Amino acid sequence: MYNPTTRLLTILELLQLHGSMSGVDLAARLEVDVRTVRRYITMLQDMAIPVESERGRHGNYYLRPGYKLPPLMFGEDE
Repeated sequence: MYNPTTRLLTILELLQLHGSMSGVDLAARLEVDVRTVRRYITMLQDMAIPVESERGRHGNYYLRPGYKLPPLMFGEDE
């Protein structure tokens, strides 16, 4: 799971599955540090994916209500 694209998709899947997760929890699942999670969240936001955050000690990341990751279609070589 070391490919950044795989990690971005994993973040989306985790947020859809759990509703919200802390940066610490995401970092543990991805085996990266919290700063890397923040970079990935910024990358998702730059792609117009509505990842929101709650600030503070108990803050979490979550997808804007109603957002669903569209189905992904890959070819045989992908």
